[in-house]
Amino acid sequence: MRILVIRLSSLGDVLLATPVVRLLRGAFPAAQIDVAVAQDFAAVWEHNPYVSRIIAVDRSLDAWRMARTARAAMATQYDVIVDLQRNIRSSALRWGRARRVLRSPKYRLQKLLVVKAKRTFRPMPHVVERYLGALEPLGIADDGGGVELWLPEERSHAVYPPVNRQPPADPTIGIAPGARHNTKRWLPSGFAAVAQTLQRQGWRVIALGSKSERDLCETVVAGLDRSRTLNAAGSSLEETARLLDQCTLVLSNDSAAVHLAAARRVPVVVVYGSTVPTLGFTPYRVPYRAVEVELSCRPCTHIGRSACPREHFGCMQYVTPNDVLRAIASLEATTAESGGGQSR
Repeated sequence: MRILVIRLSSLGDVLLATPVVRLLRGAFPAAQIDVAVAQDFAAVWEHNPYVSRIIAVDRSLDAWRMARTARAAMATQYDVIVDLQRNIRSSALRWGRARRVLRSPKYRLQKLLVVKAKRTFRPMPHVVERYLGALEPLGIADDGGGVELWLPEERSHAVYPPVNRQPPADPTIGIAPGARHNTKRWLPSGFAAVAQTLQRQGWRVIALGSKSERDLCETVVAGLDRSRTLNAAGSSLEETARLLDQCTLVLSNDSAAVHLAAARRVPVVVVYGSTVPTLGFTPYRVPYRAVEVELSCRPCTHIGRSACPREHFGCMQYVTPNDVLRAIASLEATTAESGGGQSR
């Protein structure tokens, strides 16, 4: 059997697609399972033992040129294509190449109701659960596992090593102050205040982010004891995973860092601004806490905006360092008592 899974972007979404490939490999151990992904995020699959071949596509090209370029690496015909992207690019990639196409539900109407009417008539499934819904026609059921990001030395392991993760001896917090959209970014001064308080309590601090977020991370850690602080923004995906393994927990905005932490089984505190947890992008199957303020204008988007449409940015301005510190203390206490499990 030949299977192709398409999820081109973004980093968080590609990570959330990893359970799909794991389940397909479990159901069809001898199958050729290829993944199509944007070049920027191909590293998510680089050491994944369930993947036969990575088809890295160039998103700088228009949809049809991108597809023509990628087709040289694709099988002539796939028995099944699982399209988790469901847009013109994924349609171009699979055009004429599939005997059977399976798609995940997008829940467009429900998302629109949440954003426009601020109402949820029924719970919206987590994004991973939506992706797994595409596999139901194959008779594949959820295995109860989480998101994965494999390191090179882990590839030969029969069991994903972070499943048996032990918390570090020294309390360490990973802080990810960035996000692609400005309305999903809590104030740098808030992150800095939390980091300073925790460091006074004996915590180490590791700032995480992309290369473009290095200055932002430097702003957050500027007033800290540098002997117990690391600005790791700009690290590779593999390096970031190794740093996450050193963390007791992670403090992040609603961004890809949440899903990176979940992939390495690190508990997460998430600050939500213009988006809300009910949209389905919460940390998947790791203990977490959501920090948010109730405002009549939230959510104003399901993905984020460049600026607050009402110009007050209250969704982030009104979140205090004490709110976040309480969430951290609660999460730390819960994980210490239970040793894991999903939490809110």
